[in-house]
Amino acid sequence: MLRHYAEQAGLTGDGQRFGETVVLDEDENTFTPPIDVFSTETAYVLHIALPGAKKEDVGVNYDSDKGELNVAGVVYRQGDEDFLKSLSQSERKVGVFERTIRLPPADEEKEEVDGDGITAKLEDGVLVVTVPKVEKEWTEVKRVDIN
Repeated sequence: MLRHYAEQAGLTGDGQRFGETVVLDEDENTFTPPIDVFSTETAYVLHIALPGAKKEDVGVNYDSDKGELNVAGVVYRQGDEDFLKSLSQSERKVGVFERTIRLPPADEEKEEVDGDGITAKLEDGVLVVTVPKVEKEWTEVKRVDIN
């Protein structure tokens, strides 16, 4: 997945896995977006900061065997080549990114997720990914008479 976006952005190099996040080789053209993970009763909701990203340049994939959600893509700096040459100060994160999150998070009780029900929406520079939890079936409590 990441290789596709790296090639699209004209970058090469491999990433390394570190814990639950894929960390790209250090380069001025790569970054790891910050993320907030919320655990509600019915879903995990992830907010991933991607200012300037376009939805066609971002991919979201869920690997049910590993229980991992992967978000990868590229954020471009706007403007034509001549305009970009005039850049005198750079603070925004642009380039290729990838982030892999294990669901449920390691510090939470194991809850199964509904991989088919995952939705994603990119709005105002924040990618919101909703990963529904599998509904737990209620167990009926049955009274047992003592003879």
